[in-house]
Amino acid sequence: MDIEKTMRERHELLERLRDSLQEELVICEILEAENENEPEVLRVLFDSLGQDNEEGILGEFFFFPPGSDEDAVQHFSAVLTIADEIDEDKLPGLFEKMSHINFSVPCGSFCIDQEGEVLIYRLTTPLSVNMKGDELFEQMNICMTNAIICTDMYADILLRSLTGTEQE
Repeated sequence: MDIEKTMRERHELLERLRDSLQEELVICEILEAENENEPEVLRVLFDSLGQDNEEGILGEFFFFPPGSDEDAVQHFSAVLTIADEIDEDKLPGLFEKMSHINFSVPCGSFCIDQEGEVLIYRLTTPLSVNMKGDELFEQMNICMTNAIICTDMYADILLRSLTGTEQE
């Protein structure tokens, strides 16, 4: 794999994904990598995911940086931030809800960062490094769409657990 060529192709695919989202009037931007060990990120604000989330949900979509020319697999990841402030007393109930939900979701998982402050949904898809162009773009779109659907289905349940307004 020619790493420079691969990085250019990935950038073009992220631009294509950004442009298709902007056509649907979705707010998004590409954040350049600050160094070679960090990915270039397509950041998207979804204002219609989850009925109980007035602030919107921030989505970030990116390829993991290649490890070497010898890599046979590349990874495309979708990370959607559902809440960026979690009261410590809500963590046990939230962990229980997440455990039940994660058992049911067909792909990806709901997670809390190591500091116990940020609730996300994360889906990472392994893809062949030989996948290019339209075929790779389609897989990126599938990953993004699955992440959006799973987040939309369960965000309200998790947010109600955080606010203490759960419906029995």
